[in-house]
Amino acid sequence: MKKLKIGIIGCGGIAGVHAERLKTLPEVELTAFADIVEANAKTFAQKYKGTSYSDWQKMVDKEKLDIVYICLPPFAHTNEVEVAAEKGIHIFIEKPIALNMKLARTMVSAVEKHHIKSQVGYCQRFSHSVEEAKRLIQTGEAGEPGLAVGLYWCHFLGGEWWRNKNKSGGQIVEQSTHLYDALRYLCGDVDEVYGQMNIKFWTDIPDLTTEDVSSSTFRFKSGAIGTISATTWGAASQWWLRWIIAAKNYTLVCENSDALTLYSTTKADEIKTTTEQRDVYLLEAKDLINAVLNDGETRTPIQEGAKTLEFTLAARTSMETGKPVKLPLP
Repeated sequence: MKKLKIGIIGCGGIAGVHAERLKTLPEVELTAFADIVEANAKTFAQKYKGTSYSDWQKMVDKEKLDIVYICLPPFAHTNEVEVAAEKGIHIFIEKPIALNMKLARTMVSAVEKHHIKSQVGYCQRFSHSVEEAKRLIQTGEAGEPGLAVGLYWCHFLGGEWWRNKNKSGGQIVEQSTHLYDALRYLCGDVDEVYGQMNIKFWTDIPDLTTEDVSSSTFRFKSGAIGTISATTWGAASQWWLRWIIAAKNYTLVCENSDALTLYSTTKADEIKTTTEQRDVYLLEAKDLINAVLNDGETRTPIQEGAKTLEFTLAARTSMETGKPVKLPLP
C-alpha cells in the first residue's frame, strides 16, 4: 500500500504531539520537517527519519507531500495553506487558523478552489463527551438545547508570544477557543455575543496583554443562550474544560472530556454516566487520513475553523469595546 507522505511546518511542542501519533499509523510516512530554527527541524528529522528544512516553501517544492501539518503559532500563519492547496497538498492546521478574518477567508477560498481536504486542530470534537452529546442532539434524543454554560479554567502563563495578545489572540482566541468551538459544534452557529475581560492576577508580568479573566454571553441562531467564563488563574496543576447543556429531555454535564452525564428533565432518579478514554489527537489524525484515502469529509474542515475564529474574535471585540457584536463579522 502506498503511504501518504507527511511534512510538518513548525517543529515545536504541538508538532511533537502530532508526530508521535502519526508515527504509529501504517497509512502514513513522516517525510519532511521545516522550522526557521533549523536545529528544531533536524531534531525531528533525526527522530522520525525524514529530511529537515529551514524554509517550508523549499520543503513543499522539493518533497512530493500528500499532507502538510501546519503547527505554527497564530502570528506566524501566512500563506502556507494557499501554497499547499495550489500544489494539491491536503492540510492539517492548528487552531486558531489565523488572527483575522481576512486571512482566514483567504485560506477557506484556497481549500475550496483546489478541492483539498482540511482538518483544524479542534481535538475536543473527538472526545467522548462532545461526540456523544452531538449524537444525542442530532438524533433528537436529547431534545433541543436551550442553554449552554462552559468554563475553561487553567493556571497557565505561556511564553513571550502567548502573553502578547497581538501575537496569540489572547486566551479566548488561542486557548479557550476549544470550548467556544465545542459549544458551537453542539448548539449551532452564533448570532450575537457580548462579553467582558480583564487582567486581574498576572499583574506583575511585564508587557502582558493577554487577558486572565473573561466572560461572554451569546445567543445562538436557534434562540438558545450560551455563556463561557475563562481564566488563566485557576487551580494549580488543574486544567478544567467543563460544560453543561440544558436540553429539552436531558441536562448534559461534562466535567472532563472522557465522561458525559445525563440527567432526565422528567424523571428524578434517571441519571446515566458514560465514559471512554480517548486519544483525541490520534483520532483527528485518523479522521483526516481516512478523508484523504476515501475522498470523505473531515469532522473539522477549515470552514469550521474560520467560523469558530469569527466567534472568538467577535467575543474579544465585544470585550474590548463593551458593546454587543453581531455575527458574521464584516
